[in-house]
Amino acid sequence: MATASFPIPVLGNGQGDEGSVRVMARWKCSSTIFSGYLDLVKDTPHADGATYRSSLDQRDVLGPVTVSVFAVAVRPISDFRWSRQHEDYGDETFDVRTGDLLSVPTDFTFDPAKLYDPQNPPLNSIFKIVKDDRAKAKGVKVSYIEDEQIIITLPKTLFDRMQLIDSANLKLTALVLPVLVDAIAFIRANESQGDGEDLTDRQWCRTIKRLMDANDLNDDDRPLAIAQRLLANPIDGYAADVYAQQDNEEVQA
Repeated sequence: MATASFPIPVLGNGQGDEGSVRVMARWKCSSTIFSGYLDLVKDTPHADGATYRSSLDQRDVLGPVTVSVFAVAVRPISDFRWSRQHEDYGDETFDVRTGDLLSVPTDFTFDPAKLYDPQNPPLNSIFKIVKDDRAKAKGVKVSYIEDEQIIITLPKTLFDRMQLIDSANLKLTALVLPVLVDAIAFIRANESQGDGEDLTDRQWCRTIKRLMDANDLNDDDRPLAIAQRLLANPIDGYAADVYAQQDNEEVQA
């Protein structure tokens, strides 16, 4: 589970019956196309509001998560007014209905810190991307010599430019997908040699094989098909992201 706490920026202090208003938060992860409402727990009270705490199932998220926070009426409120009401409204009061928004939704994005059993890690934990600072370094390099992680080394310029890419699906497609294909082929080649190194001592190898078994994937499947399945089809995901972005731009135009 990933835990984070943030101040909730609700506009003003509404005057109404206790329990009539609820702070709510809806989250979405574009990489996994998962979304939902957070179960908020009030953690720390402040003079002008409170800090809330919540959690997400790490299996539902990959990369940045966007959260939209807002206040909503959970029951009708008669003669509602803000304690710091805008002067244009004077002493006016309002009848609030159940479901009415009482604040402007405010968005923030964060990278969840994932907690997991080291002996049973998720797939994305076995890859480590590092930067090669050598001036003449070219191309992507992969190393399988580490026990816990596959090391992906990028030239400095490429590494820096990859940081500018917002789409997690594009990063998966450009970097992780080809490396995972290569890793699966590397495992198979090693196993076919018979007298080769026993890669099952490597945690990254055990993780890949465990996830293949869990998803009913076997040696009859091609490495590309396996890699796409294990990464939740990032090429399809990126295409869907682009389509959704273009569709949203057309709606706003």
